[in-house]
Amino acid sequence: MFTIPENTNITPKLAVKFILRHAALNDRLDRLYSYYIGEHAILDRRTDKGANNRLVCNHAKYITDCTTGYFLGSPVRYVSRTGKDISVITDTLKRADSDTQDIDLARFGSIYGMSYEMLYIDAEGQIKLASLDPRSAFVVYDDTVEQKPLFGVYYMPINSGDGYRSGYRVYLCDSFSITEFFTTTSFTITKKNEPYEHFFGGVPIIEYYNNWDKQGDFEQVTTLIDAYNTLQSDRVNDKEQFVDSLLVIKGQILGDTSEEQNDTFNAIKRYGVMTIDDTGDAKWLTRQFDESSVDILRRSLESDIHKFSGVPCLSDESFSGNSSGVAIKYKLLAFEQMTKIKERYFTEGLKIRLSLIANALDVLGYSKPDVGDIQIIYTHDLPENEAEIAKTVSLLKDVLPNDKLVKLLPYDV
Repeated sequence: MFTIPENTNITPKLAVKFILRHAALNDRLDRLYSYYIGEHAILDRRTDKGANNRLVCNHAKYITDCTTGYFLGSPVRYVSRTGKDISVITDTLKRADSDTQDIDLARFGSIYGMSYEMLYIDAEGQIKLASLDPRSAFVVYDDTVEQKPLFGVYYMPINSGDGYRSGYRVYLCDSFSITEFFTTTSFTITKKNEPYEHFFGGVPIIEYYNNWDKQGDFEQVTTLIDAYNTLQSDRVNDKEQFVDSLLVIKGQILGDTSEEQNDTFNAIKRYGVMTIDDTGDAKWLTRQFDESSVDILRRSLESDIHKFSGVPCLSDESFSGNSSGVAIKYKLLAFEQMTKIKERYFTEGLKIRLSLIANALDVLGYSKPDVGDIQIIYTHDLPENEAEIAKTVSLLKDVLPNDKLVKLLPYDV
């Protein structure tokens, strides 16, 4: 977290100092993104020992896609605790396509450990949301116990006509205004526009934490992913080397000259047949490997990847249709706990978003809603054993009223 004293004068020069600090941290973020898109360390492996398969088994993408889909596959819902009309908020979020923005924020958070969102008002006076690449955005907080955001920065590259990067366009956003300025590739300021008011009553760039440590969901298992890739690649290498085994011929002369021997070798290779006398012998010299032991190691690595990431392997046999609902929930316990942690931090960001939107709506002439009255609700689609639930409902039909029984069903009736 970047912090400064709360009374610090916020200027483009100060923003550039933090941009340089932020850019220096991007090696880690670039590496995490590379793993997500399948550019793993195994691809850089070089060898002079024959076969060199470099297989990428992209557990990183699987982990991020699973956590993001489970976390926000069903859109966030906003309801009033007291039954007040909050349509001005929900309609604004709908026009801004907040559901899609939420998915982007959750995916960025799963990859990088944090995500950023910028609020702005377009030319038609509509409030809009934009998810920002964490490699190009950050927020600076005060150094008090409250850690209030003082300003946010988004810097986007500018490319020249020949496609090369020529500099950066930077947006410096404090609690009152946005200042746009331009820099060279080394972040020397070349031009600064006059600041303009944004009407959100707070820093319009919001930082969302994925967890307290701001770590990506697969960040702690990248070494296990590397080991799994290496093992699978070497298994294929072994198969290729088995096919390319040496033929050992004993007690047999294949030709008196090198030319005759080459002709015999080519004939054996072409037709797959050779003749030898009673004293001769021929057999393949092959590399021996224990496939069962290798598979045990593969399963162990895969199990550790899922255990330490908290994301289950949903194609595993343990998720068969015969499992009870309780058994499935126990298997998903770590996954559910990790998702709950995500909820806590994501909710903090959404509360800031609602507060900023309410401030802007007030300026735009709408009745300012009470954001403290708004409850944020997440829905996760767990697999359910419907036969088991139906049996439970049947047993309770003489104990509970129908409206209570209906709530036990996993679908709307």
